[in-house]
Amino acid sequence: MKKIGYYVLITIFLMIMLPIVILGGIGSGIKIPGVINRLSSYIDNVPQDTKYSDNNGGVKIKVFVEDENKIVEMYIEDYLRGVIAAEMPASFNEEALKAQAIAARTFAYSHLTKYGGGGCSKHPNADVCSEVHCQAWMSKEERFKNWDPKEAQANWNKISKAVEDTKDMVLSYKGELAKNILFHSTSGGRTENCKEVFGYDVPYLVSVESPNEEESPSFQSKVVMKRDEFIKRIKQLNPKTNISSSSLATQVKVLDYTQGGRVKTLKVGDKTFSGVDIRWAMGLNSTNFSISIDSKNVTFTVKGNGHGVGMSQWGANEMGKRGKKYDEILKHYYSGIEIVKINDILKNKKE
Repeated sequence: MKKIGYYVLITIFLMIMLPIVILGGIGSGIKIPGVINRLSSYIDNVPQDTKYSDNNGGVKIKVFVEDENKIVEMYIEDYLRGVIAAEMPASFNEEALKAQAIAARTFAYSHLTKYGGGGCSKHPNADVCSEVHCQAWMSKEERFKNWDPKEAQANWNKISKAVEDTKDMVLSYKGELAKNILFHSTSGGRTENCKEVFGYDVPYLVSVESPNEEESPSFQSKVVMKRDEFIKRIKQLNPKTNISSSSLATQVKVLDYTQGGRVKTLKVGDKTFSGVDIRWAMGLNSTNFSISIDSKNVTFTVKGNGHGVGMSQWGANEMGKRGKKYDEILKHYYSGIEIVKINDILKNKKE
């Protein structure tokens, strides 16, 4: 409503007051300076933070917002604020936030259908969605509800600065937009090769060390369940698995590990399962786990959180705290990439 009032006042000024100013008044008794001051005061107080707008303008992206169950169009730079707010704690180091902004911006542009991206496979007509299927996103209003009111604006300003300081920056590989930019919470000490998790090779998504992540709340976790519950979940994966509770300890064995140190395959009873299958069936944070079995329980000790491919967010934070800049962080986690302006990529496409 304030915006409507704003436009009405502007229209009145142009149609009525401007001629009065030009003609020097028409004896109406209206004091021009007073009207102008009131108009100026109103303009100064019009809210600048509307829900989906960006004062910098630019390219727009169509986001399927899960909470609203609809597609919302917004400026990419504004969208990125919501991604960082959802993906990283605002307390993270500024360089990690900048690295996240560039990674998220690259992901967004690689999905823009107007530039040849595939869009969101889950939601037709949307470029991306607000869930982890694409990359997490939340509105400023929702984010503020979960922050301490005393810190909320400062947090938002910090996130906005990370976006503004990296404006239009994206990741490229051999002159092309890097279209498979992935990231995760916590690697547990080493990231993973893309092929080990998703079944396809990406030259810049290879296993690298990611030290000093112990401060992450999900650096290590445990999942404990009864032996019968373990068997039940295995049977849900493959009903034909021949397995018994009495000899369970001798029927579970890890067969192979990935380069990143995660469980690649393991044998349960007479069947073989992937580490990824076991992770989801047992509700584990990652495939970097060990198993112990006693007379009552099966215990999984898990390191890290997420698929482990690409940038570790907690690892990026630790690198930033130790003096590394955003470009050093990104080049560590994405082998062989370069940081360029999106317009340079688009220009090359047109040529």
